[in-house]
Amino acid sequence: MNDVSPISPNRICLICCFFLIAGCFGNYPKAPSLDTDQPQRGMASWYGPSFHGKPSASGEPYDMWALTAAHRTLPFETWVQIEKVATGETVTVRINDRGPFIKGRIIDLSYAAARELTMIGEGTAEVILTILNRPHVSIPSQKTPKHFWVQAGAFTSLTEAMSLRERLASQYSHVRVKTVKLASGEWHRVQVGTFPSKETAETVARTIKKDIGVDSLILTSN
Repeated sequence: MNDVSPISPNRICLICCFFLIAGCFGNYPKAPSLDTDQPQRGMASWYGPSFHGKPSASGEPYDMWALTAAHRTLPFETWVQIEKVATGETVTVRINDRGPFIKGRIIDLSYAAARELTMIGEGTAEVILTILNRPHVSIPSQKTPKHFWVQAGAFTSLTEAMSLRERLASQYSHVRVKTVKLASGEWHRVQVGTFPSKETAETVARTIKKDIGVDSLILTSN
């Protein structure tokens, strides 16, 4: 008969730690792809005053009053719509940070974004995340885009989009409302253009932010 040595307490502890650590990985909600028709559902949280002014993962200082958010995998400058499941309230945010790193959460909203969803007191809320715009990625083999647009806003309401268009049309000669159909419904994008260089478009974007207080997105077209 063979002798069987008892498992030492230290080995039992190591085995338990292994399974505990393994349980912390692989159970996050699946991250969305960059396809606009693939929403993601899960829990959102928010972060605020204690991080205000500190560098985010993108290098941009965190501004608790800006409509931004942290996501684990989406590229910086991705714009997403966040819908609160319980109430149907929505907010559009720009990804500029990494997180959340707590199991089961899919996005960390800025204080301002969380306030739009009336979830400050709750701390967390179940949401649906839908990608609205992907950041432009330069590929060396492709030609440099000839024209640049500044997107000043995206609305589900055509009335709101036309109102912003009229406001911007008093300052810029070419302002259009481009309507696109996504899984979440029709979106009306207010765009100012076109500009021959990204630098010129960025200057216009800064002016628009100063005038109406919103972050603009730079888009490209051939």
